[in-house]
Amino acid sequence: METKPLAIGTLLKGRYRVVRLVAGGGMAWVYEVEELRPDGTKQIWALKELRADADDTHTLQEGRQLFEQEANILVHLSHPNLPKVAAFFEEQGRSYLVMEFIHGESLEKRLERANAPLLEGQVLDWAIQICEVLSYLHTRPQPVIFRDLKPSNVMVTPEGRIKLIDFGIARTYKVGKRKDTITMGSENYAAPEQWGKAQTDPRADIYALGATMYHLLTNVPPLPAFVPAPRLPVQQYNPAVTDRTAAVIEKAMAEDR
Repeated sequence: METKPLAIGTLLKGRYRVVRLVAGGGMAWVYEVEELRPDGTKQIWALKELRADADDTHTLQEGRQLFEQEANILVHLSHPNLPKVAAFFEEQGRSYLVMEFIHGESLEKRLERANAPLLEGQVLDWAIQICEVLSYLHTRPQPVIFRDLKPSNVMVTPEGRIKLIDFGIARTYKVGKRKDTITMGSENYAAPEQWGKAQTDPRADIYALGATMYHLLTNVPPLPAFVPAPRLPVQQYNPAVTDRTAAVIEKAMAEDR
C-alpha cells in the first residue's frame, strides 16, 4: 500500500514538528522540521523518512537495511563536510533519521542553473573539499566507501562549504570480501567494479569524483563505465580546461587508477 508524506505540523517523539516537505525520492522523503526544546528554544533539522513503499529498485527489506546502515555509519562520523546526526528512531512503524539541515543547493542544481560548464577554479575548490572528506572516510578504522558521489549528492552552502549527503548506499570496506552484497550506484558516476565485478574500495569514490568533475566542467554527464564506446576528453567539450586538470580527471577515471 502506498504511504503518504507526513502532514505539515505532525509532531514526532513529542519534539520534532514537520515544517515542510523538502524532497521525496524513490526510497525516502526529506522534511524540514523544528525541534521544540524544553527551554522554549527551537532548532531546525532535516528529517529523513524511509518510504514504506520504496520498492522501485530493491525490496523494502533491503531498503530498510540500507536506511539503518546510513544511520549507523553517519552517527559515528564527524567532519565539517558531513551532516551532523541528531537522532535515529522509529515511530508507528516508520523509520526516521534526524540530521543537520543544510542551507544551499546541490551541485546538480548549480549546474542546471548555469546551463553551461562551470568555472574550473570553482570546481577545483569543491574537488579539494571532496578529497578532504573522502580521505577522512577512507581512513576510518573501518573504511567507509561512499559509493554514490555525484552532483546531486553534493551540497554547497552559501559560504562555499561542501557537504556530502545521502549515505544510503555507503558501506564499510570488508577485508577479504570478493564483491559487494548489493550492486548499486548511479550509472554515469559508478566505477566499473560497482557493476558486480569486485568489491568496491576507495578507488570507486575516486572514479566518481573524476566523473563528477567531468560533468561540472563540460555540462555533459560521462558515459557509464559499462559502455564500450570511448569517453570523449573533457577538453573536447571545454577547451578552457587546463591540461593539468584534464589529466587529473583522466587518471581518476582510468581502469588502473
